[in-house]
Amino acid sequence: MKKAWALFLFIAVMLVLTACGSSEETRTFEMNEGGIDSTLVYTYNGDEVISQDAENIVNYEELGITKEEAEEILGPVSEEYEGLQGVDYSIEFGDDEAVEQLTVNYEELDYDEAQNVTGIDLEGDPEEGVSMERSAEMLESQGYTEVGEDSEE
Repeated sequence: MKKAWALFLFIAVMLVLTACGSSEETRTFEMNEGGIDSTLVYTYNGDEVISQDAENIVNYEELGITKEEAEEILGPVSEEYEGLQGVDYSIEFGDDEAVEQLTVNYEELDYDEAQNVTGIDLEGDPEEGVSMERSAEMLESQGYTEVGEDSEE
């Protein structure tokens, strides 16, 4: 009976520890500069980034370009993301602005292939993962502002 009780207690403690250890949090950063509104949302656990969602809104008039010029500039970049493991990318060219959506799942990302893609800047050892604190420092040094922090279970 004592063994059964001890086993039950062990399983209950492990479930609680697992539930606590698996909570994910998000941090959001924004920057508006020169006709581009950028919002980055990082999902992380501890200091390890799990995924990053980016939305960039490019205003043609504020940038001093036409829709056609935006398509010429951004079209080849979108081709680089096609088929890249761990990355979902889309861009839509509207009449006044382009909306770019990018999601990077760092647990599935092909780091070797990603190093050759415009717009992906990975530093450090992929085995160690992406640090949330180092990412936040880098973004703030580039002019991004953190707009809030919330938790998800």
